[in-house]
Parts: sequence; C-alpha cells; structure tokens
Amino acid sequence: MTDTKDCAALQAREHARCAALMAGDAEALDPMLADDLVHIHLNGMADGKASYLAGVRDAYRFRGLSRGDLTIRSYGDFAVMTGPLSQQLEVLSTGQVMDVRAMTTQTWLRQSGEWVLNTCHSTPLQS
Repeated sequence: MTDTKDCAALQAREHARCAALMAGDAEALDPMLADDLVHIHLNGMADGKASYLAGVRDAYRFRGLSRGDLTIRSYGDFAVMTGPLSQQLEVLSTGQVMDVRAMTTQTWLRQSGEWVLNTCHSTPLQS
C-alpha cells in the first residue's frame, strides 16, 4: 500500500528535480539521480547518469517544464511514478526549440533515506 508520506516526499523530489533542470543546475541534480540511472528519451536514445548530466550542462536549456497529475505507487524503498510531462527545451548547438508532450514512467529508489531517480522512460502523446 502506498504511504502518503512517501507520496509527498516523492512529489517534492520530482519538483526539486524539475527545478534543477529549469535552472540548468547539474550539481543540484546529481544527488537526485541513481548512479545506475537509465533515462530513455522520446527518440529511443538512452542516457546513463554521466551523459544525462552532461546534456543538462552542455546540450540543452529548459525553457518550460511541468508535470500534470502524478500517480505514485510506493513499495517500501521502491516507487513507481507515472504521469504527463510537458516541456520546452532548446538544443544549444542548433538553437532548435522542441515542445515535448509525453507520458512518463519513473522508478525511484530510497537510498540512505533519500529518494533517487533510477529509471525514466517517456513516450510521446498524440496531438
């Protein structure tokens, strides 16, 4: 059964993660990510932690980011979060601006009392 304290902590952690992305703050983002992170993007490309953080630092600027209603199911020190994602980001090398609308599934692990993002997989929403 999902614990309401866990849900609140996970929502706060996701809010902090989104704020770090908007600020382009890879240092703040780093401790929110599991060392064995797998982040699968809409195009099917996958990043580990190092390449994901490098993208935040050097490849993209987030211009807007919002999450809709999130469904959170926690199982002790493991949780699954699903919900919509809307973001606008700029590809720094080209100046291209991308509008993203997706449904995202994330898995979170509690390590040393803190929730860290372990896996993220997004799929585009049909317009």
